[in-house]
Amino acid sequence: MYSTCTFCHAPLGTNEAIEVFPVGRRLAFDSAKGRLWVVCAACRQWNLSPLDERWDAIESAERSYRDTKLRVATDQMGMARLRDGTELIRIGAPLRPEFAAWRYGDRFALRLRRYAVRSTILVTGLTALTAFGWTVSAGVVAIPWNLHSHFMIRAGRKRVIARWEDAAGPMTFTHWGARAARIWFDDRSPHGWRLTVPGLRANVPVGKFGEKSDGNEPPIHLRGADAIELARRILPHINVSGGRRNTVGGAVALLEEAGDVHGAFLRAASVRVDPFLGSLPAEMRLALEMATHEDIERRALEGELAALEASWREAEEVAAIADALTLPEWVASRLGRLSGR
Repeated sequence: MYSTCTFCHAPLGTNEAIEVFPVGRRLAFDSAKGRLWVVCAACRQWNLSPLDERWDAIESAERSYRDTKLRVATDQMGMARLRDGTELIRIGAPLRPEFAAWRYGDRFALRLRRYAVRSTILVTGLTALTAFGWTVSAGVVAIPWNLHSHFMIRAGRKRVIARWEDAAGPMTFTHWGARAARIWFDDRSPHGWRLTVPGLRANVPVGKFGEKSDGNEPPIHLRGADAIELARRILPHINVSGGRRNTVGGAVALLEEAGDVHGAFLRAASVRVDPFLGSLPAEMRLALEMATHEDIERRALEGELAALEASWREAEEVAAIADALTLPEWVASRLGRLSGR
């Protein structure tokens, strides 16, 4: 049983309300289609459960939802808060716009708020210098901003946001490399498109700093399911500023017109204002992120669980690395002995 978000690697928490599925504080379930998600409190991403026990968990969630009076609902979507604080999202048969509003609205709105807060804190800090009577020249005021910009550029060039492994070995991708990714029409691909992403041949864990990247490295060329999977990993980092409600609505409309994930990427390949993934219109980028998540879930529900389970395992490994980086060696050793008892 996995307990870490596959997207941000934060702990998913626990609940006491669903005895057969104690993972997560917010669960979304679809009784008709047999789907169960754990919604991450940190990033609002929906983590699809591949567990065989999900049917028992869904039945338990359905009973708990019906038994509580603390709920709000539309015709096809509803939310209930249980006594222990666990939240249940019940899905009926919503149209895509309504489902997207519940699933993606909070996610992209949260990113937008966090992005705005970070920017506001910096501006407020500079304003405070003069509010307390400090005499600050324009050059001095610019120093914190320049330091912030320098750090963000350095982090974007060196921090690993995604990994890939092929016959040639492991490959790492930074924010700069991800933004320089491109979607091309490709007659040799069965779906008519391919993805190229500049990366470095290195074995560096996600979240750590590796060699500097400028987005001009030799790209990896991927098609089909591989291209969708790598795009799923890098798009949240490109869409870090999220989007407002109308932007999310526009993204849903684009996805509706495209039909499926391959149609969405073909639409993106036809945008030639600027060929780079990071320069696509915000609505298009959000639509691609939605499409990649829905596609991997579709394949998982059709029996192709390997990719989904690999994502869960990778999330657990990254979380373990992050924990180890913050603990002294003797503490980690002691915890290891205790957990083995």
